[in-house]
Amino acid sequence: MDDPQETPASIEKKVIYEQLCNDFRSLNGFLWQTPLIFMTLTGGLWFAVASFDMTNAARSWLMLFASLANLIMIAALYRLRHVMQTLLIKIKDYDGRPAPGPNFFIVSCFALLLLLAAAGSFAAASNPAHWFNKAAPQAGQQHHG
Repeated sequence: MDDPQETPASIEKKVIYEQLCNDFRSLNGFLWQTPLIFMTLTGGLWFAVASFDMTNAARSWLMLFASLANLIMIAALYRLRHVMQTLLIKIKDYDGRPAPGPNFFIVSCFALLLLLAAAGSFAAASNPAHWFNKAAPQAGQQHHG
């Protein structure tokens, strides 16, 4: 305690404030990285289904997995943004500024993209032979080459 004006209570408030800000920054990083990871996952599954020899049933299951994963991610993103809003309110309390209203615009944009990816995956799962040019291997037929 170099500054005689600082009391243990004010130091504690400063540490709490800094930790809240660090937590918010960390969650903000997750908010921006997570949708990109799931978009990559979806693209990878689409590539695998389109490129590799597999049955239509296997293609359907992979597309259903991609669809479900995207839907679950939408819920997770809204939950993450809710937690961030709670932290932001606490940070503003320490600042002495009015708490901001909830702003879910970015999360809603990500959710829309993930919902479109889920819908596309679900549509492809219902009839993969229609969506993918590569013919599925026939039962008992081996692929040479």
